[in-house]
Amino acid sequence: MEIVSIAVPPFPIFIEGNRTKYEIGESHPNRSELEYFDLIFVKKGKLYLTEDGKDFIVNKNEMLVLLPLKHHFSTRPTDEETEFYWIHFYSNSFYSEGDEPRKLISNIPIPSLHFHNHRYTLHLQKKCKLLDYEEIYNKIDQLLLATTNENKELSFWDIQISFFSLLNLLEYQENAKDSGYVISEKVAQFIRENYHKPITNTMLAKHFNIHENTIAKYMKRFHNVTALEYLNTYRLEQARIFLLKTDHSIQSIAEQCGFSYGPYFSSAFKKMYGFSPLNYRKKHTRNIKGKG
Repeated sequence: MEIVSIAVPPFPIFIEGNRTKYEIGESHPNRSELEYFDLIFVKKGKLYLTEDGKDFIVNKNEMLVLLPLKHHFSTRPTDEETEFYWIHFYSNSFYSEGDEPRKLISNIPIPSLHFHNHRYTLHLQKKCKLLDYEEIYNKIDQLLLATTNENKELSFWDIQISFFSLLNLLEYQENAKDSGYVISEKVAQFIRENYHKPITNTMLAKHFNIHENTIAKYMKRFHNVTALEYLNTYRLEQARIFLLKTDHSIQSIAEQCGFSYGPYFSSAFKKMYGFSPLNYRKKHTRNIKGKG
């Protein structure tokens, strides 16, 4: 199994994408020296593709990653009606392709004093079966829909957020055979996207049509915390970022991050970070100004 590894940061940027239909006998374009990655998702039929002398058959509900600057073309025309998505994205970071995932180190310096950012390596299977294909196709449709938004300034950020969400799903396809892992990742992603809203175990169970105890078991297994513990930690982390990057009031930040009771927010924040929200803001904004 080949793995494409991409160093982050910088973050990959979505360029363009679409859904294409081929009748019997049609062929994928002959392309070379393109500077972006090309993700192929076959929704119906199959594609016969060659990249730098290596042949691939991409069947229904499979994905293929084509690399920048390599020559790719149709090995032979389609022999059945075929429908597929293609997504182009760009990264000027280090990347590699090999039999095992590689940990790549970005050459971008990252300060860690206040914001706790980390280097990361994105891993995508070169070719794989999409075990979570319905969710992936839904994400792609959302991504492509955002490209038609007439508000260009807003749609840029909507597009990139949708693209990152898609990459997150694709990266975990290697582990998708484990249904418990899939459930835990879906719950975690749902929490990250909706942390500012009221979330309870009952609501999660109803949303995913899975018993509360099952969700708790898989979250503990793969994230070492329950769903509500994950939610609380994520809310506090978002609140910490708001404290450093905005002038919003403490009460406003608490509400934006899903805390309906201010004193509980302050108590939980102090327990996690060692300072009250107000003192944390004073301490770190003073340090940031002094450093600048």
